[in-house]
Amino acid sequence: MSPRPIEFPVEGLGDGAIRLRLMSDADVPAVAAACDDPEIARYTTIPSPYSRRHAREWLMQGRRGLESGTDLQTLIIDESTGELLGSVGLSGLDPATARCAAGYWVVASERRNGVATRGLRLLCRYAVEELGVARVELWIDPGNNASLRVAERVGFAREGLLRSFMPINGVRRDMLMYSLLPGELQ
Repeated sequence: MSPRPIEFPVEGLGDGAIRLRLMSDADVPAVAAACDDPEIARYTTIPSPYSRRHAREWLMQGRRGLESGTDLQTLIIDESTGELLGSVGLSGLDPATARCAAGYWVVASERRNGVATRGLRLLCRYAVEELGVARVELWIDPGNNASLRVAERVGFAREGLLRSFMPINGVRRDMLMYSLLPGELQ
């Protein structure tokens, strides 16, 4: 892995049904509406309530992460309609360890349609093949059954419980550690 800026393809990454692409200013209203969902806030560190200001801050954070080579945040878009379906991203890309963490969310109307699985699979393949990542980690709330199923479908292996690992909504929560190594992607 290199500490240089990430040069994500302008056209994004697609599999025929979904496309991963970088967020633009025009996406702020849709991202704000999608993320102002109590189910997303329930299992993530995003602010709640979520506003356009938060979406703009996330956009700027994503741009800084690309430039520094530490983060890659993408939107999951319906290939045929261009509609926002969710997001999948990488954070903490570390050239010294070739390791990073992944995260994802899906808009309420698209849950249980394979959106997160497809998006996570595409981005992990890109991370391994193009960015030289040797280990992708997921930290998942033990009660988030949908996210646990996504991780397992993509090929992540459960490693163990991280006690009092992450504050969510002001409360320290346990997280399950999952990891994906090259060759395990399904």
